[in-house]
Amino acid sequence: MFWNDEVVRPRSVMRTYQTVARAWLSAAVVSLALPAGWRSGIWLPLHLTVAGAATTAISGAMQNFAATLTATLAAPAAAVAAQLAALTAGVCLIAVGYPSAHPALTAAGGTSFAVAIGLLLWFVIRAWRRALNRRHRVPIAMYTGAVVCVLAGGAIGAALGSRVVGDPLTWLGLRSAHMVLNVLGFVSVTILATLVTLLPTVLRVQMPRWHGGSTAACLLAGAIVLAFGLGTRRASVATAGAVLFAVGVAGMLWLVVRVLRVPRTWPMPLTAKHVVAALGWFVVGSAALLDAAARGPFAFVAFREPFLACFVAGWTVQVLLGAWLYLLPMARPGHPDERRRQLVAAELSGNLEVVFFNLGVGLLAVHAAGWASGAIGRIGAAFALAAGGWALAKAWAFPVFARLGAPSVRDRAVWGA
Repeated sequence: MFWNDEVVRPRSVMRTYQTVARAWLSAAVVSLALPAGWRSGIWLPLHLTVAGAATTAISGAMQNFAATLTATLAAPAAAVAAQLAALTAGVCLIAVGYPSAHPALTAAGGTSFAVAIGLLLWFVIRAWRRALNRRHRVPIAMYTGAVVCVLAGGAIGAALGSRVVGDPLTWLGLRSAHMVLNVLGFVSVTILATLVTLLPTVLRVQMPRWHGGSTAACLLAGAIVLAFGLGTRRASVATAGAVLFAVGVAGMLWLVVRVLRVPRTWPMPLTAKHVVAALGWFVVGSAALLDAAARGPFAFVAFREPFLACFVAGWTVQVLLGAWLYLLPMARPGHPDERRRQLVAAELSGNLEVVFFNLGVGLLAVHAAGWASGAIGRIGAAFALAAGGWALAKAWAFPVFARLGAPSVRDRAVWGA
């Protein structure tokens, strides 16, 4: 394991963090079977997905990407192990404390979570201060801003979970701000900062020239201003934030379109299909977000379920699943031919997986928007869970699939196997 060394091994830390993240997402799926009272409705699966799976996956990937982009050594192994331990303890304590109405446990979990995020911020700042390569200012700035967002969002969440906020209107406004800072300010900005280099790498094309400073500024400023407007119940401020965020989304969409237009030698791999489909949900969600913010903070409270369908299921979970099917084989030691076979195994039933997952999210979204019945929502949930569960199973067992299966000609062609 990586903590046996004085300096962390990048592939070891990637494997360890992503293993923990997959365990959290698996736990989130299992928690859906619990009685609604035990999981506080959708809260526990959502917490395990965002605070557990997404934050753990991001923590492992961000420190590695920051070190790679700046050409510096990774953080000391002891600090990395402490960060993972604090993050895991924080997620566990909050998961137990909030549904069982134990504010002390929730507060302790929030504190542990904040320590973990503080260490992650130190990893990124440390990499930049020691950088031998300063050509990637925009992704590093986006990482830094994203971590600051989750620090603020986590503080708000700790206050809500500790039940120190008594006024119902204030509580609803702060819950909206907490949701925006964590899902848009942290998770989304981090994913977008990583896609700048990850998507061209997955497609095996040269990255187009891109001046992304203004796009990054709009994304971060938009998420922060939107959260402030919702938290203080100021509709004009929230609308301004949503407009800024939408401008940033348009800038990222322009970059992705340029990447997709670069001529390719190989067919598009499954990871890229998931990422592009996820970006579609991100764009749709951002347009709906702008409409909800313009109609005022109380309309935004009613927007919670469509927000979760688009930004958590369609965007965050789909990017996680898609990225794992590329990053996990690449992080394993071994001969390049073995790694190629594992990448090919991850393509198994890929087109059906993408179609059914996104069809399920679409049905969930139309139900969440009030345009379809609960039966439609349940069908959508079944489709998304089945397809997402298959992708998660491959993320756990791709080495086994690489030894067992006879891949199709098309799957072999994707990775040149």
